[in-house]
Amino acid sequence: MRKLSILGGLILFAAVPAMAQDNPKGEVAGNYTYVNIDTNGSSLGRLNCHGGGGSAAWNLNSYFGVVGEFSGCKVTGLASGVSAHTFTYLFGPRLTYRTQGKFEPFGEFLFGGAHDSASAGGTTVSDNAFAMAIGGGVDYKATRSVAIRLGQFDYLYTKFDNGPGAQHQNNFRLQAGVVFRFGGR
Repeated sequence: MRKLSILGGLILFAAVPAMAQDNPKGEVAGNYTYVNIDTNGSSLGRLNCHGGGGSAAWNLNSYFGVVGEFSGCKVTGLASGVSAHTFTYLFGPRLTYRTQGKFEPFGEFLFGGAHDSASAGGTTVSDNAFAMAIGGGVDYKATRSVAIRLGQFDYLYTKFDNGPGAQHQNNFRLQAGVVFRFGGR
């Protein structure tokens, strides 16, 4: 039994550096972004917004990191001569489950801000608001330094019209793209 315990300890000791090789220190991602926007029961209903974004993450250890995410999209399906855009900037912690396999699921809680702008007939209005995203996704490790973000699904909360009678918006966000990883051993 003692020999078996020593052998198990040696295997575990040898496996730690091997696991560290697959744990990048940092990541930079480029994503396609889709947001389904809540208009709080207005005549517009829910709006679709398509665009792109990027994120940068720094991993503090093999499972915990901090991330900054920036994305922008253009609202589609509006009347002729009307355009609207949304931009979010979010920051917070990310937990990643890293295994020796190809798939790495992660979860995150991000908070920051959102900026909306709309123009029609030569007039532009814009607003800034608090924003928060809770969600997660899955990356597929294609190579040691490149991963494919198969999908990231987030509940995106925004609170525009910060004055009296302010309303919150319950949005859905989907992202997919490519992740470039660096650092590690």
